[in-house]
Amino acid sequence: MAAETRHTAHIPEWKVKEVEELVEKIKNSRVVGVVGVREIPADNLQQLRGSLRENAEIRMVRNTIARRALESSVPEIRQLADFIEDQTALLFSNDNPFKLNALLEKSKRPMPIKAGARAPKDIVVEAGETSFSPGPMVGKLQAAGIPAAIKSGKVVINQKVTLAKEGEVVSAKTADILKTMEIFPRNVGLELRAAYEGGLIFGVKDLLIDVDAQVSELSAASAKAFSFAVKIGYATPQTIGPMLQKAQTEARALVLDAGLPVPGMMEMLLAKAAANAKALASLASGEAAPAAAPAAHDEAPAKAEEKKEEKNEEGDTAAGLGALFG
Repeated sequence: MAAETRHTAHIPEWKVKEVEELVEKIKNSRVVGVVGVREIPADNLQQLRGSLRENAEIRMVRNTIARRALESSVPEIRQLADFIEDQTALLFSNDNPFKLNALLEKSKRPMPIKAGARAPKDIVVEAGETSFSPGPMVGKLQAAGIPAAIKSGKVVINQKVTLAKEGEVVSAKTADILKTMEIFPRNVGLELRAAYEGGLIFGVKDLLIDVDAQVSELSAASAKAFSFAVKIGYATPQTIGPMLQKAQTEARALVLDAGLPVPGMMEMLLAKAAANAKALASLASGEAAPAAAPAAHDEAPAKAEEKKEEKNEEGDTAAGLGALFG
């Protein structure tokens, strides 16, 4: 039987070397990401790479080479190759993926939208005066669907108008007028599609978190935990101080309430006793009955005598209390 002959395509040496370099780079990086670079002008891309140099390295390579390098690395990272499509670059960093994604979002810059592109959000033109001089600009605005007029020698947009809703295709007229009005609805920059760290692959949805909201929630949870620990007496280096202060306050309140002769509290006990005595004397003197009113002509003599006796008894009681409290 004739021997089977197999033909393999010759791989250029430079490609083999580049794949090997990328595999080594992947191995020595804490985080490896796949970023989209579509529609980023070359000069803007160079600026982005320079601004991110302290945090990340961007490697522009062919998709086939990037895919081969990832597939030649450890099994946990190979799935990252599924995110390589269109215009792609690899990102290497020692920062965590969440910080990287935040940095990339902040590095994006507003840019005009092109005809035929889909609106990334509702494109709205607000009502009010413009910086345009009266003339052909009014007709151009009206042709684009913007209600414009000339008022007091200025071009004015009469009412708020939505030129395109999110996801709609932007027409040539809309794209042209938006550029003229310097309305840039797109933020263009590096799009982090996915990132690998510590055996895990994070998709872009996993990385979109509100950091301020998370910090606020953690702060609230920390405050509640601290308050609860102090309340139940759970001693930690952070709670022991407030716990001792709380115990001291409660102990003082108990001493004052029970009237216990504790050294260091006698002055407060005597002050409280004096205040109570003064209040009781005032209350006792205030309860003394007023002088009896003249008896009505039809009241029985027995009732008049009874009231007189009650008055004498109350007077004696008040006098006795007054002598007691001085």
